[in-house]
Amino acid sequence: MTRRESIQRVLSGERSERLPRALFGAGRWSYRQTGLRIEDLDKDPGRFAGTLAGFFKELDTDIVFPGSGLNTFPAEAIGGELAFNEEQAPLLAHPLIHKTDDARFFGQVDIAGSPRSLALVEMIARLRSRLPDRFLCVTSWGPFTWAMILCDWRLLQEKTGTDKAFIREVCELGVRLSFALVKPLVEKGLIDGVVISDGAATLVPLDLYQEVILPCERKLFDLVKQRGVARFLHQCGKIESQLGLYPDTGADCISLDTGIKFGEAYELYHKRTVIAGNVDVINTILGKDPAGICDAVSECVAGISDPFRKFILMPSCDLPPDTPLNNAKAFLACADRAHFFRRA
Repeated sequence: MTRRESIQRVLSGERSERLPRALFGAGRWSYRQTGLRIEDLDKDPGRFAGTLAGFFKELDTDIVFPGSGLNTFPAEAIGGELAFNEEQAPLLAHPLIHKTDDARFFGQVDIAGSPRSLALVEMIARLRSRLPDRFLCVTSWGPFTWAMILCDWRLLQEKTGTDKAFIREVCELGVRLSFALVKPLVEKGLIDGVVISDGAATLVPLDLYQEVILPCERKLFDLVKQRGVARFLHQCGKIESQLGLYPDTGADCISLDTGIKFGEAYELYHKRTVIAGNVDVINTILGKDPAGICDAVSECVAGISDPFRKFILMPSCDLPPDTPLNNAKAFLACADRAHFFRRA
């Protein structure tokens, strides 16, 4: 059974023969490991694909997340100017949305107007042919994280308390931006899944998340579901108050940050969805030696009643770019030390 088939079985609710595992995100990390520069992707997507395929073939990760670190690219299609900084993923040089009508104006989004998005699609197409045994899950911002990207933060803070209509329109634009990238990938059969990261949504009042943002997350997932692609939700930050709501997005798999009791989350979710996580990516995978990493994996998995069903071992969040390669390999290898995992 290939790694790709293993993840497909997990998502369908079948029992795993091995503990599923993946390095979440890892885009900027893999570029640093291989000497690639994000701003050069549109010049030679084939070189990017070949380099990344060779790198990931040597890693025992079941899922590869192409596009990780490049989530802002589709904003080019609505006139966004990308700003590249070695210390962070590309963002926008200037806010695009200042009022509700600005968001409404972009009723249709076509990535034909985004050279870097087109290059990303080409890179993923070549990755698909080079990594046929891996589950490819393209990454995108969630609706409210798109709002943070598109708007001035002070304006957005003000609007979260006073103007739900504005928040709804900007989040709807976020759905259109995400789907503009996802649609050609799905139509060409290039990806197995889509993950949206919407950690910014943990910064808003619970009622705003429940009434405005979550329906937009669900809308994007509904569009994806109609096309037979798996839906992943990643939430990081202060997630505890929203934890019970995440299955309502329609996600097939929910990846969770630290700060919660993971075993309890598994019990809350496993009848509805797969859960992924949540070994501390900063304090453990980045900060400890291989022995400490394996201890943390053991502690994470031991709290789950049946880790071979509806569970994927992942870091708690995106892999930091300066994570040592040996630490990432140790994390993945620890998944095979199954003698300390309970089997049903």
